[in-house]
Amino acid sequence: MGILLKNVHLYDRPETERTDVYISASRISSIGKEPQKFSMDEVVDCSHKTLLPGLINCHTHAYMSLLRNYADDVPFTTWLFDRVTPVEDSLTQEDAYWGNLLSMMEMIRTGTTTFVDMQMFPRMAVKACADTGMRGVITRGLVGTDRQDEAAVRRLREAFDEMEYGASIGAPCTFGLGPHAIYTCGSDLLRYTGELARERHLLLNIHLSETRSEFDTCMDEHGMTPVRYLDSLGLLDSEILLAHCVYLDDGDYEILRRPNIHVVTNPASNMKLANGFAPADRMLKEGVHVCLGTDGAASNNSLNMFGEMRLLSMTQKGVTKDALSLTADETLKIATKNGAEAIGRDDLGVIETGKTADLILIDENHPNLRPLYHRKASLVYSATGCEVSDVMVGGRFLMRSGHLTTIDEERVFYETEKIADRYR
Repeated sequence: MGILLKNVHLYDRPETERTDVYISASRISSIGKEPQKFSMDEVVDCSHKTLLPGLINCHTHAYMSLLRNYADDVPFTTWLFDRVTPVEDSLTQEDAYWGNLLSMMEMIRTGTTTFVDMQMFPRMAVKACADTGMRGVITRGLVGTDRQDEAAVRRLREAFDEMEYGASIGAPCTFGLGPHAIYTCGSDLLRYTGELARERHLLLNIHLSETRSEFDTCMDEHGMTPVRYLDSLGLLDSEILLAHCVYLDDGDYEILRRPNIHVVTNPASNMKLANGFAPADRMLKEGVHVCLGTDGAASNNSLNMFGEMRLLSMTQKGVTKDALSLTADETLKIATKNGAEAIGRDDLGVIETGKTADLILIDENHPNLRPLYHRKASLVYSATGCEVSDVMVGGRFLMRSGHLTTIDEERVFYETEKIADRYR
């Protein structure tokens, strides 16, 4: 199917410049000039619209939208162990499926086309991706003391089963392993997970150095920072996403700048749980690869990457007292191209001929976006996510003119409210 996005503003070109973007099958076939033998099935009038790459949410727990606003205004350990974990343990597989769909509704509506998920309910995120067309990087959350631990063995088995399941149903997903954290996984299990990842060429996804308590406990028990501890176990020799990294010492940066390591900052979640601010500005200056995530809706209460971009840029300016910290240009790159690189997808996160057509359109006819002096600044500092009008993944519209095309919203609301009634 050939689609022409006509007369559109590209987010990274001069404010007054407009062009045409041609999409064939799943890819951008040309920008500006109609390609040879182009079969035009649909023309989309994009006057007063801005085109940008789909946003990439590099850390979340999609099923946790079921716990949005459930465990607020409490310390991190109370939030995790006393409030969230007991409810998680009582959720069913079907509950998790509807929670995933609710999250995908929100992410699509606010311009996210790909998300990295640490999940606790096998197959449910994968099934939801297959049903909605959203792109997922799915990692099974792992906990346990060592490689013989019953829970660890079961979860690893589920992780590999899920990879086969995803392939069997044609889900738009890739997969990895998700050791939860250094305080829920023993050293032997962590070491073994790293070995599996290298052997099978899998991405690793772990929470790291999220709280002061985690940092101090690691120093007391192992005599090294969480970053050095993971490195000593071999995990930092693999392609790996490190979620949070709020607490670092000066020596950690040399390790973190390795090209296979990607730090995912989650500013709203870190602030809401009173864990502080990840030093994203310094990490960038030190050559660390930084990308962006929302974390789950139980800690952030939102999966809106526009809100996350604004918060990231502004908090770094406030913490560093430097107005040039995390510019709009840098922030947009973190939420798009950097995210794509973190998941090994150089075909995403940019608008270029030959790249995959994961794209979003922004309706410029919103008062908070006018006047349009600087388009990137308007996207980071002024946009709220409600301006997203159309969302495309692999050349297929998942939202057209504000209407979701692959999700029955009323059904999702009905099912998730039934689940919430059990916990009210």
